[in-house]
Amino acid sequence: MFSSLGINTKVARVFSLLSFLGLALLWVFTIWRYRISPDYIPLHYTVYFGFDRFGPRYDLFLFAAISAIILAVNAAVGAVMFKNHSLWQALWWALTALLEVILMAALVLAVLKSLS
Repeated sequence: MFSSLGINTKVARVFSLLSFLGLALLWVFTIWRYRISPDYIPLHYTVYFGFDRFGPRYDLFLFAAISAIILAVNAAVGAVMFKNHSLWQALWWALTALLEVILMAALVLAVLKSLS
């Protein structure tokens, strides 16, 4: 798996595994919360006005879909661009893992707020 993605450093392997694990957790959490969410949920929060975007509960899948697209694009770009650069591989996969964490946090906050 790692050689097809052009990953040849230990740090990049760890971050890539974290990225794939984060994506899997995001899908599991989305499917789990979809079943028990109300029909309309808050999707966007602003500091000044509170919630300014509500949507149907199937919009929860946007978080997981965007995360999957980001992971696929970053894996393809990383395999082509950073195949022989170990530092850039590690940074690229670390940023991918960070984006996965940010999307997970956004999903959790959207779901938790809809419960109150």
